[in-house]
Amino acid sequence: MNVFCEGQTEQAFCDQVLRPHLFPASDGIVHTLAVGEKDHHHVYGLGRKTKYERVRKFIHNTIKQRGGRNVYFTTLFDLYALPSDFPGKAVNVRDVVNPTPYVLALQQALEDDIGYHRFIAHLQLYEYETMLFTDPDAFAVAFEDCEVEIGQLKVIVSSEHSIEHINDGRETAPSKRIIGVFPEYAGWTTTAGPDIAEFIGVAKIRAACPHFDRWLVRLESIPWEMA
Repeated sequence: MNVFCEGQTEQAFCDQVLRPHLFPASDGIVHTLAVGEKDHHHVYGLGRKTKYERVRKFIHNTIKQRGGRNVYFTTLFDLYALPSDFPGKAVNVRDVVNPTPYVLALQQALEDDIGYHRFIAHLQLYEYETMLFTDPDAFAVAFEDCEVEIGQLKVIVSSEHSIEHINDGRETAPSKRIIGVFPEYAGWTTTAGPDIAEFIGVAKIRAACPHFDRWLVRLESIPWEMA
């Protein structure tokens, strides 16, 4: 399995959480490839400087180099701040009340554009950090004496229809809200984020994030022995 990731945080999540879930007997490999570019804060992203055409070329070249039997490809990109030229963005409109049809349309557009039968597109609603809101208490794994801050995260969770509705505003996206409560998180994303997700566990995350669960179901359904 090859996972095209937005950056190092997503790569660490795949290494610490996704790979052990998909291959608990260590009978499979998950390769991660970062396709985003760093901004002046050294933060990876697709929507800052990266054009989709560069990402498309990278994906196609990787498939040519690594494609074959029992080799699948997928993505872990944030829906937040996708490049303006991303497939499907020009012809689909997001409903803030129900963003699922929009993200599914963009995923299908990406799969159609890549055009490879073992490529599974996934766009995270709205960011990787959405998953961390599954269990705010888990932030105690990475931060000390943070009962007050955990309470603030719980208020955010209770104010939304679901954690996958924590939106994509510049100051209200999941990562921005976490940084607003835990400023240190801005410099610890690649370590704290995956550690918190690992502590929460896949079962809780997929129960709280139906769109993420759809992705896992597709990955779990791959017939490896017949691929």
